[in-house]
Amino acid sequence: MAQFSMNDADNYGVSNQGSFFQLKDDKDTARVRFLYEKAEDIPGYSVHVVEIDGKNKYVNCLRTYDEPVEKCPLCAAGNKIKAKLFLKLYNETTGECQIWERGKTFYSVLSGLSSRYNPLYNEIIEIERNGKKGDMQTTYQPYPIENSPINLDDYDCPDPIGLNILDKSAEAMKTFIRTGDFGDSDSYEVSKERHESNTNEESVRRRSQRAF
Repeated sequence: MAQFSMNDADNYGVSNQGSFFQLKDDKDTARVRFLYEKAEDIPGYSVHVVEIDGKNKYVNCLRTYDEPVEKCPLCAAGNKIKAKLFLKLYNETTGECQIWERGKTFYSVLSGLSSRYNPLYNEIIEIERNGKKGDMQTTYQPYPIENSPINLDDYDCPDPIGLNILDKSAEAMKTFIRTGDFGDSDSYEVSKERHESNTNEESVRRRSQRAF
């Protein structure tokens, strides 16, 4: 599977932004923790978008940017790569582990934070949305508001691979190219709407919560 580091992000294409954690309208805020020690620990994912039964789905790319396109049948078929971040965070406002889907350019925001606050997961950060609902120029401003050390092992967020990103073999991709279907029941739909990550047992509440 093709993951990339912050230093390799420029070798991958720009992606559309969407989210599972979501601030819905202008000036909405939430207090979160990014569950990483530093920005360099955050993996990027190179994915393809395919349509099945009228729904768009992310599929993990099988190659790195410097490998031959033939290693990934979807690349060889001309399906463009999108660069995505699926950030694991703990939402202090709602009390749940969530995943925030961002484009690769958000690395610069995280790098700036982790250069000043280390480990990053010890910082409670208020995220503010700047942009009305539907505004494609919407940005998100982080405001570190409190240092509150935690044990990172007390947090358990699901892995994006298999949950948010379909992990398919080369043979399965070839089947999709021929038939328009992978031949199984994977059903992750790419969406810009919020998807509650606590709808299954993989999402857990933090063992100890602090009241604000």
